[in-house]
Amino acid sequence: MSMDELVAQCVIFFLAGYDTTSSTLCFASYFLASNPDIQEKLAQEVHEAIQETKGELTYEAIQNMKYLDNVISETLRLCSPVIRLERSADADYVLGDTGITVEKGTVVNIPVFALHRDPQIYPDPEKFDPDRFTPEERAKRDQFAYLPFGAGPRNCVAMRFALMELKVCLAHVIANFNLKRCAETKVPLQFNMGNQGLLQPKELLLSLEIRKNSPLLQ
Repeated sequence: MSMDELVAQCVIFFLAGYDTTSSTLCFASYFLASNPDIQEKLAQEVHEAIQETKGELTYEAIQNMKYLDNVISETLRLCSPVIRLERSADADYVLGDTGITVEKGTVVNIPVFALHRDPQIYPDPEKFDPDRFTPEERAKRDQFAYLPFGAGPRNCVAMRFALMELKVCLAHVIANFNLKRCAETKVPLQFNMGNQGLLQPKELLLSLEIRKNSPLLQ
């Protein structure tokens, strides 16, 4: 690997690992503030898990928070920072029985943002509903109908780390604070396209109220 290639890899890892995670946390905070019932259900799961581990937010506790996983998955469905994917065909490929051939060398754009809002795949697609990602609901969909991290050998190399990072951060926030919309919160949520072509929230302001029953603050 040349020095230029090494620097390029370092830059993409920094950009892909920083903006994407922070934006997803902002999106999740907005959706939870906008859906108090979902936020309280998540808070209950987080509090129970922390109490079982005697006040510590352990790796095992995070892994066992199924609703937290659903909340993050639904956030990434509605607001995946990567709104499209590109793949280059390494051989001619016929698309099923359509008769359409994707020729070798063709660059295919996959519109992730639109795919995740397809009403034929996700009924009432604009609704924030973490229950879309229960094992039963996941089994009803094609595995490639959900692509926040891409798919195949070229998917996000840090997917597992990113998901754990999101879970730890969001669990700490929800354990300690109640998220609420305030007068400065723009509804509906507005977006920016960052310099790297990543989806970002635009001027997102929320209010935070300390939870009196937080197991981490006792």
